[in-house]
Amino acid sequence: MSNMAQLSDVTRFLELTHNAKCLADLDRLLEDIALDMGFDFYALVQHVDIRRSDNHETIWLENYPDSWAEAFISTGLYANDPILVASQRTSAGFAWSDVGKLIKLNAHHRRVLDQAGREGMGDGFTVPAHVPGESNGTCNFAVKKGRTLPKDNLMMAQLVGTFAFEAGRKVTRLRNNLENRPPKLTQRQLDCLVFVSRGKTDWEIGQILGIKESTVGEYIEDACTRYDVRRRVQLVMRAVHDGHLTIRDTIG
Repeated sequence: MSNMAQLSDVTRFLELTHNAKCLADLDRLLEDIALDMGFDFYALVQHVDIRRSDNHETIWLENYPDSWAEAFISTGLYANDPILVASQRTSAGFAWSDVGKLIKLNAHHRRVLDQAGREGMGDGFTVPAHVPGESNGTCNFAVKKGRTLPKDNLMMAQLVGTFAFEAGRKVTRLRNNLENRPPKLTQRQLDCLVFVSRGKTDWEIGQILGIKESTVGEYIEDACTRYDVRRRVQLVMRAVHDGHLTIRDTIG
């Protein structure tokens, strides 16, 4: 799949998630795009015990093999799953085959990975989701055992996973009648954010927009505060999801 085709598919996926009224809608969208990217499985989850009756806002969508999903939930494997543990250490997507680079694998971790393999799970790619004040989560894509991870589509999977989690948050908040309006950003903040998304430094943005470097930093810092995020990449992704920016804005 070419880069332009990937961009078009991600943009279409983002547009469709805006129309999702329930988690079932999002589930269907994830299934379709996971297959398009060359994956067999997907799982969009928050890291909570879904067996608890008070977890009304939980995001939990997956098409893993039934035997593996049942074992994962009923025996509480998610509490110390090495993939979920590793996802707490980074905001960037990572291949499951690289998990040993993020955490020190112990005997339990290796047993979990071995059991996943016996249940037909091969390599995968995990996109972490960290939202202050909320349960952490991940969007995971995987292939069947014996198949090769579609490495050319991992950047696409990173974008899809991030947007999918934001869509899941939106749907669950709507379902529970919670405030769901996106933060407002000023035009000057958006001007700065476009160039942040393209990798420009504050000094470069200041030169382009004709404002002080320190002023650029203040605009971006205030935007981060409005979105309650710490990292600029998180700010960019949230702004794209909420329609403040388009994906094409971020590549010029």
